[in-house]
Amino acid sequence: MDDMKTKTVSELAELFGVTRQSMNKRVKSLDTKFVEKNEKNVTVVNAEGIHELEGLYGKVVTAKAEVLEENADKGSEVALKTDDATSAAYEMISALMKDKNAEIERLNSQLISKDQQLNVKDAQIAEKDVQIKKQQELMEKALTDQKQFFTDLQEQLKTTDNKGFFGRLFGKK
Repeated sequence: MDDMKTKTVSELAELFGVTRQSMNKRVKSLDTKFVEKNEKNVTVVNAEGIHELEGLYGKVVTAKAEVLEENADKGSEVALKTDDATSAAYEMISALMKDKNAEIERLNSQLISKDQQLNVKDAQIAEKDVQIKKQQELMEKALTDQKQFFTDLQEQLKTTDNKGFFGRLFGKK
């Protein structure tokens, strides 16, 4: 069996960037036509199985090896295919980057909008703080005026307690 055509579970896990245990579960779920045993009686996945895994994981790991093999076999015809595959991959990545950039711009504009709203709210809070402070000052002044009024009233009552009703009424002593 050729090394490029079969891969062990550990090799596949490394290629796909997953744990060996995860890849082992995935390989066990594959159809038996994709799985073989090598000369050391180790479970390996053939090329068709690797393509199946690529479809399941959405990741291409054999393209480089296939391109090299095809280049050796077909020459310039394969170079066109690799250019097409490369340009298609670049187009797909470019489209994904545009989508991500658009999402970043949308989120950025939301952040700017939220910052503006927060600035408005901060100004409103500062204005309310000033109004509350003025109201507290007015309340303190009103309380002191009320206390002064009551003390003046009590003093007047003390001085007028000695006079009779008609004396207080007509201002006589």
